[in-house]
Amino acid sequence: MSYKNVCFHCRKSYNQGTDLNEIRESKCPECGKLMKQVTHRFRPPKQKDLKKWEVASYLMRNGFLYEHVYKQIYEIKGITVLTNYATYPENMRDAVEFVEKYKGQINLKFK
Repeated sequence: MSYKNVCFHCRKSYNQGTDLNEIRESKCPECGKLMKQVTHRFRPPKQKDLKKWEVASYLMRNGFLYEHVYKQIYEIKGITVLTNYATYPENMRDAVEFVEKYKGQINLKFK
Protein backbone atom coordinates (compact mmCIF):
# COMPACT_ATOMS: atom_id res chain seq x y z
CA MET A 1 0.00 0.00 0.00
CA SER A 2 1.33 3.41 -0.84
CA TYR A 3 0.88 6.65 1.05
CA LYS A 4 0.35 10.27 0.19
CA ASN A 5 1.73 13.31 1.91
CA VAL A 6 -0.71 16.18 1.98
CA CYS A 7 0.06 19.87 2.46
CA PHE A 8 -3.02 21.74 3.66
CA HIS A 9 -1.28 25.09 3.30
CA CYS A 10 -0.61 24.63 -0.45
CA ARG A 11 -3.56 22.24 -0.91
CA LYS A 12 -1.45 19.64 -2.72
CA SER A 13 -0.64 15.97 -2.26
CA TYR A 14 2.42 13.97 -3.22
CA ASN A 15 2.72 10.20 -3.59
CA GLN A 16 5.26 8.75 -1.18
CA GLY A 17 5.72 5.19 -2.40
CA THR A 18 5.33 1.79 -0.81
CA ASP A 19 8.25 1.33 1.58
CA LEU A 20 6.33 0.64 4.79
CA ASN A 21 9.56 0.15 6.75
CA GLU A 22 10.56 3.75 6.18
CA ILE A 23 7.44 5.82 6.75
CA ARG A 24 8.68 9.34 7.31
CA GLU A 25 7.51 12.84 7.92
CA SER A 26 8.02 15.08 4.95
CA LYS A 27 8.06 18.79 4.39
CA CYS A 28 6.20 20.36 1.52
CA PRO A 29 8.52 21.05 -1.41
CA GLU A 30 6.74 24.37 -2.01
CA CYS A 31 6.16 25.95 1.41
CA GLY A 32 8.38 23.82 3.67
CA LYS A 33 5.61 23.05 6.20
CA LEU A 34 5.18 19.56 7.62
CA MET A 35 2.76 17.47 5.58
CA LYS A 36 0.17 14.97 6.83
CA GLN A 37 0.54 11.35 5.75
CA VAL A 38 -2.59 9.48 4.58
CA THR A 39 -3.36 6.27 2.71
CA HIS A 40 -3.61 6.03 -1.05
CA ARG A 41 -7.41 6.13 -0.74
CA PHE A 42 -7.34 9.89 -0.20
CA ARG A 43 -8.40 11.69 -3.35
CA PRO A 44 -7.31 15.30 -3.02
CA PRO A 45 -9.90 17.91 -3.94
CA LYS A 46 -9.15 20.44 -6.62
CA GLN A 47 -6.77 23.05 -5.27
CA LYS A 48 -9.38 25.82 -5.40
CA ASP A 49 -12.13 23.80 -3.66
CA LEU A 50 -11.57 25.27 -0.20
CA LYS A 51 -14.65 23.68 1.36
CA LYS A 52 -13.57 20.13 0.48
CA TRP A 53 -10.04 20.83 1.73
CA GLU A 54 -11.58 22.07 4.99
CA VAL A 55 -13.55 18.82 5.29
CA ALA A 56 -10.44 16.70 4.64
CA SER A 57 -8.48 18.70 7.22
CA TYR A 58 -11.26 18.28 9.80
CA LEU A 59 -11.41 14.52 9.24
CA MET A 60 -7.65 14.14 9.55
CA ARG A 61 -7.46 16.28 12.69
CA ASN A 62 -9.99 13.87 14.17
CA GLY A 63 -7.93 10.80 13.31
CA PHE A 64 -9.52 9.71 10.03
CA LEU A 65 -6.64 9.23 7.61
CA TYR A 66 -8.72 7.75 4.81
CA GLU A 67 -8.34 4.18 5.97
CA HIS A 68 -11.33 1.86 5.69
CA VAL A 69 -14.23 2.68 7.99
CA TYR A 70 -16.96 0.07 8.32
CA LYS A 71 -20.69 0.70 8.49
CA GLN A 72 -21.26 -2.37 10.66
CA ILE A 73 -19.06 -4.23 13.12
CA TYR A 74 -20.45 -7.15 15.06
CA GLU A 75 -19.38 -10.47 16.54
CA ILE A 76 -20.54 -13.97 15.72
CA LYS A 77 -19.27 -16.72 18.01
CA GLY A 78 -16.26 -14.63 19.03
CA ILE A 79 -15.32 -13.63 15.47
CA THR A 80 -15.45 -9.94 14.60
CA VAL A 81 -17.30 -9.31 11.35
CA LEU A 82 -16.75 -6.07 9.42
CA THR A 83 -19.24 -5.20 6.71
CA ASN A 84 -19.72 -2.46 4.14
CA TYR A 85 -17.28 0.40 3.87
CA ALA A 86 -18.56 3.81 4.88
CA THR A 87 -18.08 6.57 2.33
CA TYR A 88 -15.98 9.53 3.45
CA PRO A 89 -18.08 12.74 3.51
CA GLU A 90 -17.59 15.69 1.20
CA ASN A 91 -19.25 18.47 3.22
CA MET A 92 -18.72 19.71 6.75
CA ARG A 93 -22.17 18.83 8.09
CA ASP A 94 -21.74 15.20 7.03
CA ALA A 95 -18.14 15.19 8.26
CA VAL A 96 -19.21 16.15 11.79
CA GLU A 97 -21.78 13.34 11.80
CA PHE A 98 -19.22 10.90 10.33
CA VAL A 99 -16.66 11.67 13.05
CA GLU A 100 -19.24 11.22 15.79
CA LYS A 101 -20.64 8.00 14.33
CA TYR A 102 -17.32 6.28 13.54
CA LYS A 103 -14.94 7.74 16.14
CA GLY A 104 -14.59 4.29 17.73
CA GLN A 105 -12.85 3.07 14.58
CA ILE A 106 -10.01 5.56 14.37
CA ASN A 107 -6.52 4.25 14.75
CA LEU A 108 -5.30 6.24 17.73
CA LYS A 109 -1.62 5.75 16.89
CA PHE A 110 -2.07 8.20 14.00
CA LYS A 111 -3.63 10.97 16.10
